[in-house]
Formats: sequence, structure tokens, C-alpha cells
Amino acid sequence: MPEHATTNQNTASISIASALLSLFWVVFLWNFFDNGPFALGINTSVFLLGLLWISVLLGLQKRSFFSAKNWAWITPLVLISLSFALYDNPFIKITSILALPIFSIVFFAYALLRNRSAAHWSTKFTQYALERGASILGMIPKTVQSLIRGLTPKENTKWHKAKRAGIGVVLLVIISATIVAPLLGSADPAFSSVVSAFYAWLGTFISAELVGRIIVFLILLIGLMSWLFSLRQSVREIEHEEERETDSLIAGIVLAGILILYLVFLYLQISRLWVNNLPIDFKETEGLVKSGFWQLFALTILNIAFFFSCYRKTNKTVQRVLLGFGLASLLLLASAAWRMGLYVVFYGFSYEKFYASYTVIFCAILLLWLIWRMFRSSRADLLKTAVFLLLWMYAIIAITPVEQFIVHANIRLSHGSDSRIDLYEMTMLSGDVLGLIEREKTANPEKFDGWQWWIDDAKKLINEKAWYEMNVMNVGYLLWHK
Repeated sequence: MPEHATTNQNTASISIASALLSLFWVVFLWNFFDNGPFALGINTSVFLLGLLWISVLLGLQKRSFFSAKNWAWITPLVLISLSFALYDNPFIKITSILALPIFSIVFFAYALLRNRSAAHWSTKFTQYALERGASILGMIPKTVQSLIRGLTPKENTKWHKAKRAGIGVVLLVIISATIVAPLLGSADPAFSSVVSAFYAWLGTFISAELVGRIIVFLILLIGLMSWLFSLRQSVREIEHEEERETDSLIAGIVLAGILILYLVFLYLQISRLWVNNLPIDFKETEGLVKSGFWQLFALTILNIAFFFSCYRKTNKTVQRVLLGFGLASLLLLASAAWRMGLYVVFYGFSYEKFYASYTVIFCAILLLWLIWRMFRSSRADLLKTAVFLLLWMYAIIAITPVEQFIVHANIRLSHGSDSRIDLYEMTMLSGDVLGLIEREKTANPEKFDGWQWWIDDAKKLINEKAWYEMNVMNVGYLLWHK
């Protein structure tokens, strides 16, 4: 088959796949604008899995979805996509909406590398991933040209004049109604009344919602085609980048000086590192715990930056100081984890406390791995391992029944003699725990006094969902209470 024919066939496949996905979105996910994340259920998982499959099939041009080279990063992306069909948890849904595009750009860029098994995730890889992400915008002109070329009739056809005239009329209406008429109307009040009357007349034939769906469809179509075209760009290798040695004297002075500050701080705080109780006042407790947590976060980021800049780039003396940095971070991390544990024991879990605790676990695993690598002779790819760890740990928490865990844990912890847990604070949770709350309310009505409004709202939200907006927890509740 000639090369131009193959190119046209590929363009047609990308156009059709993007159009089908865009149409699916405006039909089955349109209620997202009204109901937010609660409208994202089975429909979203189908859309994301379809997009992922098409990206691998048409973008990477792989026949096998879970190929040996790709399963390590495709599997967590599949799990994150499936999480929408499992739970109503709005916290993880909003986070996934933001995280999925970033993860996809990074790992598709990685998959497109010819020498990815040997490529080191360094400054050049970061630059390459950013270029891949920016290339999506660069593909927009090509996408528009492809759409125009596809709609433009070929010569020597009997009906090409009528088709060309139809395209001209459609373009005239769109440009006039969306750009020219509003601008002229804003410039002259008399013309503005004419424009308003025209829109009112047009509204009798075309609803505002239909116009909105068409606009969103076109935006999605152009965006998805640009994404797929960006994956079809020529693939290159990342040239081997010689690691620059870090000045051992400068690094040694900086690391040793900051490590001494750490040790002085730990010495002065030794009596308060491992507190056995928390203050009665909630604000004082919150300040004590949150300050420790943000210390942990800042120190972890700082120490990771030091590891990245000094790992295997200085002499052995500085490497030992770097090891001390890791150990000091672990000590502060353990202290912050202990405080967070006390906070949870006394006040129970919430979204914030649960995911903060999970962040502590991620930081602990990463720091332990970094320290372990200090004792290994082979050089490790720090950035690659850290990003893969982040991807997998996020995928695992995305499919974990977090809200059920929070309810069970808080009820159990509330039985403690020193517990300060207010179960009513769990009304922040979604309908994922509706059946569980109803059972607990029946068994312990005094502990769930005042919850009826939450139960009624959760039932109403589930009953008002379209079938394609449901998730496993919604279906399970409806079947159980049928």
C-alpha cells in the first residue's frame, strides 16, 4: 500500500476514534457540569479505558495492550481509570482528573523512547517529557487541517458544489453567531437588540444546551486528535548524558552545616519528639500535628533534592554525610508519623488525615530506598524509581475503599476511654458508606443522632443518577435494599 494511502488511513482511524470518544463524552458525561464528580461513574471508566486503549493501539501502534514492555505503567493507569466505576469518593476523583493527564504524558513519552531501557531519567528526559506534552498543542493546526481536508469534497464528484455550499453556510453561521454578531452588538445598542431578537428566534430551533454540547464535542475532538497525532510523531533516542560531578567541598560544607542544624534541632526537641498524649484544646493539637507534618514534607523534599544533586557525584566523605541526612529525615518522619497516629487515635480519620498518613508511608518507603541505595555499588535511576513508586502507590489508593475504612476505624476508635472523636464529622463522606451508616444507625441510634438529613441526601443523589453514572457501591446498595 502506498505511503500516502497508509497515512490517510491512519488519519481516518484517529478521526473516527476521536469522534466516537468525543460523542460518548457529550452524551454520557454531560451531567458533570451540573453534578460534579458524582456524575462520574461507569461512564468515566469506559471513556478513560477507551482512550487508553486507542492511545496504545493508534498512538504507540502496539497490537498487545499489556505488552511485556508496557504493563508496568499501563496497569496502574488502568486501575486509576477503573476507580471511577468503583466509588463515589469525590476527593480521589478530583485528584485523579488532575493526575491522570500528567501520568499519561510522562509514561507515554517514556514508552515512545527507542532506548528507554538504557535511558536515564535526568534533565534531558524531563525536557523530553515536557516537549512531548507541549507537542499536543503543536498538533492542533494539523488536526484542524485534517478535519477541513476530510470535510472538503474531492474534485470530480457530482455533488461537490452542494457539499461545498453547505460547508460555507455552516461556517458562516458559526462565525457570525459566535464572534461577529456579539462584537457588533456590544458596539451598538440598536444592533444589540437585533442580535438578541435573532438569538431568541434561533433558540426556538436550537437549545443552548445543544449548542454547548456541539462546542464541547468540537473541543474534545480537536484535543483527542492532537493527543493521538502527538504520539505518532517520530520517535528519537535520548542521548546519554554524562553526570556532572558536584563540587565535593561546596556540597560537603552545605550538607554538613545543615546536618548539624538538624542534629541541634533534634537534640532540643528530643523531649517532644515522642509525645504520649495530645493537648485537650483542638487548635493546639492541630497546630502540633500539622506543623510536624509540614516539617516532614519540607524536609523530605529538601533531602530528596540533596540526594538527587549529590548521589554518586561527590567523594565518599560527602556520601557519608548524605547518608546522615537520610537517617535524620527518617527520625523526623517517624516522629511526625507518631504524632499523626496519636491525632487519629484521639480525633479519628478524615480525608485529610487518611491521605496525609498515606503520604507519610510514601515518603518513608522512598527514603528507606534512597538510604538502601547508598550501600549498593550500582548506580540507581532515582527519578525513574520515585515516579514509578508514586504511580503505583496512587493507583493502589485509588481502588482502595477509603471511606469504608474511615467509618470502621472511627467507630472502633470512638469506643476508647480517651477518645475525642465526633462521628458526626463523617458526614463529609459520600454515599459509598450509606448502607454501612444505616446499619450502624440502627444498631447505635444515639451515636448517629442527627444523621437523617445526610442519609436522605445520599439516597436522593443515588436515585437521581442515570444508570451510566452509577458505580459498584451505588449498584450494591440498590440491590441490597431492593
